[in-house]
Amino acid sequence: MSKLDNLQQINTNVPRETLVYLADGLVIKRPVDKKNKTILNTWLGKQKQAKDVSDAVLEAKNKNYFVPRTLEISSKEYFVVEERAVGKPLTSSYVETLPQKDVDIIYKGLAHFINDINQSKQVLTQKETFDSFTSVMYFGDISIKDLANKLKDYIPETDLQSVIDAKEWFDVASDNDASIVFAHGDMNEHNIFFDQTTKKLSIIDFADSKYQNADYMFNVDFARLGWLDTKRLIKEYEALPKKQKVNVINKPEIKNMRNALYNFKNSASEFLHNPKLATKIRIEMIKQEIEKIKKLLNEAYSENKFQKGTILLKEQNQIKDLNNIVKTKSNTKKR
Repeated sequence: MSKLDNLQQINTNVPRETLVYLADGLVIKRPVDKKNKTILNTWLGKQKQAKDVSDAVLEAKNKNYFVPRTLEISSKEYFVVEERAVGKPLTSSYVETLPQKDVDIIYKGLAHFINDINQSKQVLTQKETFDSFTSVMYFGDISIKDLANKLKDYIPETDLQSVIDAKEWFDVASDNDASIVFAHGDMNEHNIFFDQTTKKLSIIDFADSKYQNADYMFNVDFARLGWLDTKRLIKEYEALPKKQKVNVINKPEIKNMRNALYNFKNSASEFLHNPKLATKIRIEMIKQEIEKIKKLLNEAYSENKFQKGTILLKEQNQIKDLNNIVKTKSNTKKR
């Protein structure tokens, strides 16, 4: 691999982490930084993850798109050998030159790919992932309730209860909101190709694959493709059969609450790690986060669609209590 310097480099964009070469019809990848051991091992770990993800997607054996297979990873010399993805990067200017039939092939292939990578791992709800996916430096996946209990010496309990109530509302309201799915994580025009001769759509580079909110995946990650009509892509994606249900749309009320709870969690965790540092200032910051949460909770309760859910839960509990009372009275009379 010492001869790599004489090979043709094919990634024309400014590489952040990886240099890509062409040799004998195969792609060879090497890290940009070849000296820093920590960076090298991080790069190697990402390449191994990329192989695991691409292997999982390839198991779907879907002919609507192509994913290059990883053939070799060298942990000693820090290089990766892959199959080559043919075609041109799907830039806006290139897509404009394509006939409608080719554009249709691209949308169909992309929808199939997203479905396959999403279904390659467990689809989760926001409730299931909030604590673990908003892990903070000092307390890991501690719950909002536990954090609130730790803040009782600094914040009025009524305010802290509002945060706990908000988290409970979020858990119920988000249960049927946008799912958390495993996704590509770095969709841009340098990672998606189309060959007009073979009509083949290719997707590469899974080093940054991770779980994402499905709404974010479509409307932020894939929206980086300037030519993409996300509404059309979502429609084609939702029409495909799924082993696990995926909800795509994230309601703004739920998104705002999730972000507010996340900010509270980070601020509270950082403060509790060292409460003697700028105590008054940081307590004030936490109180401001709580006020945002309280405002969002009041707005949520004022919306009928969310009130119905809350009322329904209360009614169900009341029915259970009533049934228990009836059973108790009935047993008393029998005696």
